[in-house]
Amino acid sequence: AVKLSPMVLRRKLNVLYLLRCWQAVYHSFFSRHLYQEVGRQWQGTGLGYLFLLLCVTTIPMTIQVAALLDTMKSTYIQHVIERLPDLHIEQGQLQTEVEQPFVIQLPDEEAPFLVIDTRHSPASAAEFVAPVVLQADRMIIDNQGEVRSYPFENIEHFQLDKAELYAWSDKLIAIVKPLAYLPLLGGEFIYRALQAVIYAVGGLVFAAWLKVRLPYGVLLRVTCVALTPGIVLATLLTWFGISFGLMGMVLFLLSQGYLFFAIQSLAQGQDRTPPEDILEV
Repeated sequence: AVKLSPMVLRRKLNVLYLLRCWQAVYHSFFSRHLYQEVGRQWQGTGLGYLFLLLCVTTIPMTIQVAALLDTMKSTYIQHVIERLPDLHIEQGQLQTEVEQPFVIQLPDEEAPFLVIDTRHSPASAAEFVAPVVLQADRMIIDNQGEVRSYPFENIEHFQLDKAELYAWSDKLIAIVKPLAYLPLLGGEFIYRALQAVIYAVGGLVFAAWLKVRLPYGVLLRVTCVALTPGIVLATLLTWFGISFGLMGMVLFLLSQGYLFFAIQSLAQGQDRTPPEDILEV
């Protein structure tokens, strides 16, 4: 007999686990046997399965965010760069050859987005309320009421032109697009995990109705799998840009329906135990 090293055996078990998970995605739509297997044979809380599922369903969301970033770049960033004059900083002083105050607005916006005013007596904040203001010796950024000032006093020589800005924006977007996957995945997992925890509590009602006694750990595990059809459907609807007023309610009812289906699957085929007429799974 061939003996496998612990590392090789662990890898084979991991591969088998992944295969079972992806088969579960398909079978979660219709298979009572799957939910019976999840309730009686699977170990843990089911959150690992949920995380693996979200690792895949978050990809379309990331692609959409990447497309949105490209749209922002072409609509807003390039709009600002095209109108931005050449800027020079010499010995901590900003210099530019445009009539001032110089104002840049975003498309379809009346309020200024960026103001350049390097005069000795610059315009007051009441005259130009803008998120970004460049003065002779500093840059002022107003982030929704949180104002920060960045002096140029430590900059001896700096020159910025449109070509450099285009290159910087392209690099920034190229970095942000793939990195957006991580916060999207983290946020989606936290949301779905909380959803599973709450729905599993509601599953106690279904279990009592069907007269089957299920530990909360089993209910949580089954709930994670029962969420699969709703997650897949929501991903497809979002990908194809389909939305309607009651979509949230429909997805909620779908998840509850599959949770009831899962608990009912566990209750089927079991011998009822008198006198309580409650099954222990």
